[in-house]
Amino acid sequence: MHNKNSPLKEHIDDFIQFKKASGYKALHLQKILKRFCKCAEELDPNVSTVTKEAFEKWAYLNPEEVVTNQYYRINAVRQLSVYLNNHEIIAYVAPKSKCPESSFVPYIFSDEELSKFFTACDNTRSPHLKRAHIVSLVFRMIYCCGLRASEATGLTVKDVDLIQGTIFIRGTKFEKERLLPVHDDLLKRMKKYSDDVLTFAGQDSPFFPNQQGNSYSTGGLYTIFRDRIQAAGISHGGKGVGPRLHDLRHTFAVHTLRKAVKNGEDVNSMLKYLSVYLGHTSVNASQNYLRLTADMYPNIVCHLEEQFDVLPDVEVADETN
Repeated sequence: MHNKNSPLKEHIDDFIQFKKASGYKALHLQKILKRFCKCAEELDPNVSTVTKEAFEKWAYLNPEEVVTNQYYRINAVRQLSVYLNNHEIIAYVAPKSKCPESSFVPYIFSDEELSKFFTACDNTRSPHLKRAHIVSLVFRMIYCCGLRASEATGLTVKDVDLIQGTIFIRGTKFEKERLLPVHDDLLKRMKKYSDDVLTFAGQDSPFFPNQQGNSYSTGGLYTIFRDRIQAAGISHGGKGVGPRLHDLRHTFAVHTLRKAVKNGEDVNSMLKYLSVYLGHTSVNASQNYLRLTADMYPNIVCHLEEQFDVLPDVEVADETN
């Protein structure tokens, strides 16, 4: 059983406070270390530091996990260990490792597939009246705003400003809170949805409530996504192939770059805006989409090459970005 007052938990709390005092919000780091604490306490309920045994159990790569996620988990615990040793608490410090390159290639929806998918969403039949309205809107918002699934499910009524036409994204994976403008067509759908579903909802209520009035889980949303993909007649290639729910976000990025190139816009500047809009930690993560855009739409390669001496020879950003 998880010991809420374990010495290790207290050390983790101190470390998180140290990070926050240094200017980091540390929300994602805190979530990772909370899971590590539980892992360590399963070996020793009274554990007070990072032991080699606990670290090795924690570092194990789950078959369902991508290697980059494993790297970030390991690095978080390594930071904790260094902090503990600096405060005269002996802790096992794992050797430094290089962040692995991801071989992940996202599934990019064609315009025709998106049309079929959103039609299938609009044709959702459910005994729960709110669900059909939710399905019709939530996946459009993920695609049109490039949201992570967790960002969509985490929205509250107060995060969505139907007057200004913006949505506020908080508590993100990389702690990159951002205010996103939405297109007028999407805003009209959001207003109608609010009138149909959220008439009596409080400001702190979920924007997408489930049957119990709570926020949808990302797993629950993914189940609905798979059902609508099948209804749209889009084949699923199996694990590691997709399409996955997160691929709507990847498709948004690629389609944004495609549009920018076709309109003759400065792709360098667009990448900077795209990086901020997506909540990436750096423009490099967004730049990875250039290669994928060129691969998907060979007819615009010449336009890209006019703005870049050499197209970035990098793998596409992993699905956790």
